Amino acid sequence: MGRGVEMPAPMFHHALAAGRGITRCLALFLLVLSASAQAQEQVQEPPQARVCELPALQTNERPLADGPATEVQVGWGVIDILDIDDINQQIEGDFIVTLSWVDPRLEGLEGCRFQRSRVWVPEVTLFNSFALTARRTNLLDQVAVGPGGQLIYQQRYRGHISTYHPLQDFPFDAQTFAFRVGSVESGPDQMVLVPMPERTFLGRRLNIEGWRITGLETTAAIEPIPALNENRSLFTARLGAERVATYYVFKIMLPMLLIVVMSWAVFWVPAHRYEFQIGLGATSMLTLIAFQLSMSTYLPRLGYFTTADQLIAWATVLVFLAIFNAVATGVLVNSGREAVAARLDRLCRWIFPLLLVIGWSVAML
Repeated sequence: MGRGVEMPAPMFHHALAAGRGITRCLALFLLVLSASAQAQEQVQEPPQARVCELPALQTNERPLADGPATEVQVGWGVIDILDIDDINQQIEGDFIVTLSWVDPRLEGLEGCRFQRSRVWVPEVTLFNSFALTARRTNLLDQVAVGPGGQLIYQQRYRGHISTYHPLQDFPFDAQTFAFRVGSVESGPDQMVLVPMPERTFLGRRLNIEGWRITGLETTAAIEPIPALNENRSLFTARLGAERVATYYVFKIMLPMLLIVVMSWAVFWVPAHRYEFQIGLGATSMLTLIAFQLSMSTYLPRLGYFTTADQLIAWATVLVFLAIFNAVATGVLVNSGREAVAARLDRLCRWIFPLLLVIGWSVAML
């Protein structure tokens, strides 16, 4: 029988190795293809970034210019009160003003921000005299767009605002500081301001000494403006405050009381020592005048009398009357009526304290 053809051993091994390599490559390719398919199923399409593109609009034309007046909500936030200046009639503080209105032309742009100069913004101003500086530089002159074309413009200010607060009851007074916001150009038929309670707030910790802040209220009304001879829609924020009078009681009233009581010492000096009485009374008057001069920087300069002025004036009158009593005592003694002079001194010991209590009580009513 004939023998079959046998493959040499080296060739057989090479063929076997090649087959195994092809099998491994094919398996690896199938594995990579399967993993790629699973990854494509898991990976989602990333959301496209919002395009904040403004439509063509006139920035000097309010929304629905031919329609009803644009309603503008106003919020007034008091971050801090730094000082209340009675002499210059102004308040120094840190404030946030918020304006919100609806502009249908910007519907669909929720979440976008635009520079103030690129959209219509209500032209409102503070009707008080003021010297304020904008502080919110990170959002300076930017308007945020909310749902349905609701726009919000917010700005932070710090500085002085005139208050025009009356001081008849100083230093036992309670004040209401009014901040009035309105538009000079737009009448109530074009723009109406309304309070925005959710953006009106009072800081929890206020850096103000000598005052107790009692609250913050906001109102809006159409009022006549004499300077314009027209009506305007005005927003008013009223900050209530009570003065803490303890400082003035110990700094002014108590020293002044001691000076007045010192002048009463003339009533206990023997009548025949009337020269000493007159000298003591004059010393009390000079002391009171020097005290008033030293206190002038603490008191507001006004065209009317405050409670503090009335207290000081009545104390001055009593000291003068004590000097007058000393002079009258000297006249009586020199005329040989020393007993009458002594009786007058004893009577004044009770009359003068009573006059002080009555006069100061009337001044503080």
